[in-house]
Amino acid sequence: MRQDINLSKNKGAPRSRRAVCEGCTRIISDRFLMRVNDASWHEDCLQCAACQQPLTATCYFRDTKVYCKSDYQQLFATKCSGCLEKIAPTEMVMRALECVYHLSCFYCCVCERRLCKGDEFVLKEGQLLCKSDYEREREINIEKNVQADIYTMHTSTMSYYIYC
Repeated sequence: MRQDINLSKNKGAPRSRRAVCEGCTRIISDRFLMRVNDASWHEDCLQCAACQQPLTATCYFRDTKVYCKSDYQQLFATKCSGCLEKIAPTEMVMRALECVYHLSCFYCCVCERRLCKGDEFVLKEGQLLCKSDYEREREINIEKNVQADIYTMHTSTMSYYIYC
């Protein structure tokens, strides 16, 4: 689960119950402490799990670890199934089952025709085929008496990709 968290300094806990730092597990006796996702941190202990840079204004939280924005996006951003590059959070995308594509990467692997919203296609072994190329391939396999795999025909849809 992705959480974009604004960090805030809080005054230390009253003497009767001292907070324990999530990073170093020592008691926080400093005047200020950092709070992230209900955990307390020394200012110096709160750092990105990937690059170890201090986190002073915001951080991203995933699987009990905190990250800076740049490392979080590098590690967890969804990648296009066509070019394997990152997909920006507000980018329009095409989806095929569990695969997500940039609009420019959503094309038939045989004729290289760009598939648009409403086009019928087949996702065969991770590759997109337009309806006509899939049917042509299937006819060739039938003529050669090759067992033709049956794939489900899908209709393409366009959507925004918002990752969490």
